[in-house]
Amino acid sequence: MRWGIGGPGGIAARMAAALADLDDAEVVAVGSRSAERAAAFAERFSIAHAHDSYAELCADPDVDIVYVAAPHSVHRDLTVGALEAGKHVLCEKAFAVNAAQARQMVGTAERTGRFLMEAMWTWFLPPIVEVKRRVLAGAIGEVRVVQADFAISVPGDVGRHRELALAGGALLDLGIYPVALARLILGEPTEVRALGHLGPTGVDANLAAVLSYDDDALAVFHTGLDARSSLTAQIVGTDGIIRIDAPFWCPSGFTLDRHDGAPERVEISHTGLAHEAAHAMARIADGHLESDVIPLATSVSMMETLDEIRRQVGLVYPADEASA
Repeated sequence: MRWGIGGPGGIAARMAAALADLDDAEVVAVGSRSAERAAAFAERFSIAHAHDSYAELCADPDVDIVYVAAPHSVHRDLTVGALEAGKHVLCEKAFAVNAAQARQMVGTAERTGRFLMEAMWTWFLPPIVEVKRRVLAGAIGEVRVVQADFAISVPGDVGRHRELALAGGALLDLGIYPVALARLILGEPTEVRALGHLGPTGVDANLAAVLSYDDDALAVFHTGLDARSSLTAQIVGTDGIIRIDAPFWCPSGFTLDRHDGAPERVEISHTGLAHEAAHAMARIADGHLESDVIPLATSVSMMETLDEIRRQVGLVYPADEASA
C-alpha cells in the first residue's frame, strides 16, 4: 500500500521509519505547506514525491492512503480533502479540534466509501493489548479507578502548544492519552467534572478531570504544560493493581500486583507506530471502512468528552465558532 504523509513533523518521521519496516507498505509522497520542509523530509526518507501543499498530496495518483500528521487544527480539512480525493486516511489524534469536525470527517468517509481511522497507536501496542486482556479476564477484579497523568514543561508563551489558533494547550495534545486509556478500559463516561487554568495565551496550562461510569468506576487524570509529571498510569481493581510503565502511552511493560500474591512483572517488546499502520492496511485489504479496535463512533465520542472538559474550563478555540 502506497502511503502519503501530510505534515513532515516529528511524529511523521517516526511513522515514515515504521512504515519502512513493513513489507507491504511504501511511503511514496509527502506534503507540506512549506516546499523546503517537504523536500528535506523526502530526501531524508528517500520519498519520491515532495508536494508543497496538502491539496497536491491528496491529488497524487500514486498515493493510496494519507497519514495525517499535521497539527490537529488542520486535521478536519486535510482528512476531508484526502477522502474527497479517493484516498484512505489514518489521522493522528486528537482526531479533530471538536466533535462537530469529527462528525464531518466521519460523514465524508461514509459518503466517499473510504477507510478512516484515528491513529490512537497506544491501543495497538502489545503491552497495552495485554493489559486490557488481563483486565477483561478479571486479573484485578472489578476496576474501580483508572489514573493517569501526562504533563510536560513547555517554557515561554510561543510554539504550537501555546497557540490558541492552532488548538494548542495540554488537553488535545497530551490529555487525549489518559482520556483514551480510560475509554479503552472503562468505555464511555456518563459524567465529566473538570477544573483547569488557562495560560496567558488562552490555552489550558494546567487541567485535571474526573470521569464517572455506569458501574461506579472513576477515571482521574491530570495534564499540563507548566511542569513534567510522572507520565505513569495505574488501573486499580478490587483484587489488585496494574501499574503501567512510563510513558504509559508507549510502555515497555507493566506490573500486576494482586492482593493475594507477589507482584508479576510483564515486559513485551513492540514496534511503536507500525502496529496501527499494519492494522489499518489489513482492514482496508479485507474491505472494511473503519477499525474494529477504534471504531469511528468511539473517536467521535472521545471528542465529545474533550469538548465537555473544555467547556467546563472555559477553553474555546476559533475553530469552535466556525464549526457551530
